[in-house]
Amino acid sequence: MSPTTVSPGGTVTINATKCQTPTVRVTAPVFGDVTLNGGRSAKAKVSSDAKPGAQYDVTFDCKGQKGTAKLKISAGGARPIGPNTPTVPRGVEAGDGGSLSQLDATQLLAGTALVAGAVGAAGVYAVRRRSGSQG
Repeated sequence: MSPTTVSPGGTVTINATKCQTPTVRVTAPVFGDVTLNGGRSAKAKVSSDAKPGAQYDVTFDCKGQKGTAKLKISAGGARPIGPNTPTVPRGVEAGDGGSLSQLDATQLLAGTALVAGAVGAAGVYAVRRRSGSQG
């Protein structure tokens, strides 16, 4: 499921990669039942009434075997500034859906080094192949 944290009224993409059956039923208290067919993913819209800060269980039913994942509802909307003061709306929260948010600098550098190494190796291979075919 992606993202694992979503605002009320937001959309999540659901998939079940570990189930071998062609149909998986997915249920949660914050969106309607979803059926995944043939290993494909599906989108579900989270209820706008979902409680900010709450976590909900998303249940995957794979031919009678059930598994769960957690879906967290992010805090959004207006927030109080102090006692007896008006609320100020928060801006739109946008991000990468959690794909990079949990990486530290070491992991990012290691990933960058791997990509750079792959690009460099491909370049060397291309040069050697070109020079070998001209001979």
